[in-house]
Amino acid sequence: MMKRVSIIVIILSLFFASSAFAYEAQLQPFKDVGDDYSTESIYSLSALGIINGYTDGTYRPNDALSREAFIKLLVMANQMEEDAVGRLPAGLDKGRWSASYISTAYENQWIDSLLDSDGSFNPSQTITRQEVAMLVGKALLESEKEEVQQQWLSTEWTKERDARAFKDHASIDAELQPYVYYAAKRGIMEGDRVGFKPKEALIRKQAAAVIYRFIDMRVSDEKLDFTGYYAIQSYSAINQMKKLSHVIFGWSHLEYSEAGSASLNTSVTVNRIPSGYEEALAAADSAHITKELMVFYDNSNLKEFLRDKAAQQSFIESLLNLLNDPSYSFTGVSIDFEGLKEEEYAADYVAFLKELKEQLGTYSLSVAVPPIYYYKGYDLEAIGKLADTVILMAYDFTHHESKLPSAPLPLVNDVVTTALQVIPNDKLVLGISKQANQWITTNGVTAAPLSPAIADVEKRLVMPGVVNEWAMPYFLAKAEFTDERGSHLLYYEDTQSIEKKIWLAKFYELKGVSLWFMGSYTSSDWELIGDHSNKL
Repeated sequence: MMKRVSIIVIILSLFFASSAFAYEAQLQPFKDVGDDYSTESIYSLSALGIINGYTDGTYRPNDALSREAFIKLLVMANQMEEDAVGRLPAGLDKGRWSASYISTAYENQWIDSLLDSDGSFNPSQTITRQEVAMLVGKALLESEKEEVQQQWLSTEWTKERDARAFKDHASIDAELQPYVYYAAKRGIMEGDRVGFKPKEALIRKQAAAVIYRFIDMRVSDEKLDFTGYYAIQSYSAINQMKKLSHVIFGWSHLEYSEAGSASLNTSVTVNRIPSGYEEALAAADSAHITKELMVFYDNSNLKEFLRDKAAQQSFIESLLNLLNDPSYSFTGVSIDFEGLKEEEYAADYVAFLKELKEQLGTYSLSVAVPPIYYYKGYDLEAIGKLADTVILMAYDFTHHESKLPSAPLPLVNDVVTTALQVIPNDKLVLGISKQANQWITTNGVTAAPLSPAIADVEKRLVMPGVVNEWAMPYFLAKAEFTDERGSHLLYYEDTQSIEKKIWLAKFYELKGVSLWFMGSYTSSDWELIGDHSNKL
């Protein structure tokens, strides 16, 4: 069996004007990638860390690709174990940069048809279209049942050959043909009126398109668990619970104002139990989904609370009293304690979660965690072991001077791959926040970014004078316009960008996706969620 592992992020640093921090992700457009069939493929694979550009900011889309370079792409696209170097073709040095990838392909018998008569392999040789199709075809076919493989290799492939009727079919090496035609059947590589062009070299942008189609085909039919945060103003989405597997009610927060005492507060601030709450609980019950209560806290004295055992016990008792109240019938609790930047408090937080978990009994525990670039007080590995679910808040990267929006796809990927190093994918949920970031420049001065209401953004985007585009490599909606206040730059998490994050969650086979918060999602978003939900 192939082991799936986290993809190593290719490092291309971006330094911000007022920050010494460098993100390990591609956050600038490639200088030489335009708008054609390969654009989305190139930036999607770049976001995943599967491909990378050059230090001069180019991708060189029309350069030819070597055999070893393509094999690396295919192995990474399959998320196959490639850290250790196993068996290799004759004459290949284990110290070669591509040795681990070639070893993986060799042990899976993908490259047998490319070996010379003495069993050697020429990794630096330019790869051809027929070789690419063969490699992809083998990788696809081996995922099929044994009887399907045998049937294809014995007779079915000839039917595909005859139906395709490539004018140059005789130029395709006989040994490769069954696999070439399987890749064609699955829509990964196709010919044109001239033919398949089997001996033609494959260039970098074509390789990106092939690998992207390969991944997209694997994940397109997958379904996901969706967790909705029913919080703030979410009544408008109450009927969408049937599309969810879990709902988290944002109806409480930690109350901690003096040493030795703390409690669960459900009556003040936006994190409170609303009037008419019974309707929301009934909707969740009707949808047959789990119901967790979110406990939020972000006050500066959180550090003190995590070292105040008496206050912690007081809080846990207060929480259990509510969880045990049959009028709510919550199935668990979701802890969202934010703002722990110092690593010295990581052990304290884990100790608190451990004590809480032990007292929860049969109630589930989910824990929301931020990106650990800045927040070092979250021990992801320890939290992953304690919690039933870890919700990764992969957003709020907004940076004023650089105009970096909340959740560019490359940074979302970076956060996910970091978490997957220590948290199993069947415990990890990708958090998506439906939001917009807006910068207004007046007389040459740009104010701090705003977070406009979603309804206002939707109205603005369809107004005259607004220039809309799909921003790469962020994979976010981008709008620019001018009014009496000045010039505006807006990035927005729209339906298309949400779909791309769902695609990423499927690629890593995560437990699911969470939606903060349900009331902010549009009818188009909910239609998309329904298409990908395992509930429908």
